Amino acid sequence: MDEESFVGDFAWFGDIGDPLDHRTAGTDPIASDLARDGLSLPADFLALITRANLHRCLDREGGGAWTDVTGPLPSPVDPADRMVLFFRDQQSCIMWYLYLHHSGQAAVVCSDRDFTVEPGLRYGPDGEIVLPRREIFWTAPSVEIFAYRFLAEARLTLAIHEKQRAGELDPELLAYLAHYVPSSSSEGCGRMPR
Repeated sequence: MDEESFVGDFAWFGDIGDPLDHRTAGTDPIASDLARDGLSLPADFLALITRANLHRCLDREGGGAWTDVTGPLPSPVDPADRMVLFFRDQQSCIMWYLYLHHSGQAAVVCSDRDFTVEPGLRYGPDGEIVLPRREIFWTAPSVEIFAYRFLAEARLTLAIHEKQRAGELDPELLAYLAHYVPSSSSEGCGRMPR
């Protein structure tokens, strides 16, 4: 899908349902804390976390990954920015965060670091103290695009494991898969789309 078709309403998903009170009870305090810093939670983030039919949709397809909303957290990049943890893999080896830039822009980033806990001392193989990495990596320009990609890739992974033929797959999934195939437009060199 063209990224411009992702406007925060999850139209591609279908009926997203009504907000769940027990989920808005979790996002409302985060939104209040962010408002003090002049920041706000994007509508697509609120929809993914609070809407009845979207809530935990990533968990169901994620192979043991789960929704875990915590924040706001200070950014390791800029003290004026904030992050909200919203998703982690089954062993907490990778965590996904909503990154809120002080300019008002938002994106999804990931890290192998859990920024919700203070790191204890870590030791290397020779007993030396190792400082924890503070790296974060850009993942998607919005929560809705992240969710779409995550669900599409989960469905494609399942199809591969089940040895489904291409003709059995939804054309939209085939189109998504095609974006990984190098094109022949650059003098014989394959170019990977962004």
